[in-house]
Amino acid sequence: MTAEDAALPPGWRLATSARSKMPPGWSTKGFTDDLFWPGDDVLASAETAVLPPGCEDSVWILHNQYVCPAGVDPGSLAWEEIPDIYTVAPPVEFIRFRWSEVARIKGVPLRGAFWDGLEVPPCFRWEAFLGWDEAALVLPGASFVYQPKDATIGQIELEELLPVLQAATTSYRLEAVFSAVGRAEDDIAGQVIGADGYMHRRVFYFNTGDLLPALLRRDPPYETPEFWWPEDRSWLVWTDWDLLGSKVFGSKELIEALRRHPELEALDWFPTRTTS
Repeated sequence: MTAEDAALPPGWRLATSARSKMPPGWSTKGFTDDLFWPGDDVLASAETAVLPPGCEDSVWILHNQYVCPAGVDPGSLAWEEIPDIYTVAPPVEFIRFRWSEVARIKGVPLRGAFWDGLEVPPCFRWEAFLGWDEAALVLPGASFVYQPKDATIGQIELEELLPVLQAATTSYRLEAVFSAVGRAEDDIAGQVIGADGYMHRRVFYFNTGDLLPALLRRDPPYETPEFWWPEDRSWLVWTDWDLLGSKVFGSKELIEALRRHPELEALDWFPTRTTS
């Protein structure tokens, strides 16, 4: 038994697997079993109108889409097999197209398709998402779209979002949980197997200023956590493993500030069901 195994609850064990060093400033605080304060309803249905305890409102932040103008070399971004890296800021020559603008150009609603009778949250199934072959549709002569990577908030929008979130909390320490699907915590802290044989997700702990630097490294994590919040629980950010938008929950003042932010594309959206 290793020292790490000995620190786990009785009957729990750390699986033997290769993993990267913890990002600078990061540590683990415990497991979601005890520390996931938003509750089971949010865990299961965060895309609906459900709110975490203490939060009054919510809004979606759509992840940025860019088009490379004709005559500009997209470089390695255009390679078909790009390493699993974080979505860093694109070259300054790239032009951002808001989802609402793409919807207007295409003549489609800024809403999603249906999957198993329920409208899907912002993702590649929305017609306002720019496909690889649609660059010229929004920018004549263009041939390359820099799409947002799923399950993560890109560098540009995260740089805009973090100061607004920080202004709405008294805490500089964040807690975070990674997706059970992507399981980025496996690559950082190792997979933890409980006495029941199931994997248990860790809650990570770090300063607000340590989030983006950790993502810009060459080691995991390669995406923002699925759920993250400040110690005082004044707000919550959610980005599911296959989405191209993030949902922010918080006070009415915070959510209004996000709706008014000139650089963030905020959207009020709740899923509908098919009637047939």
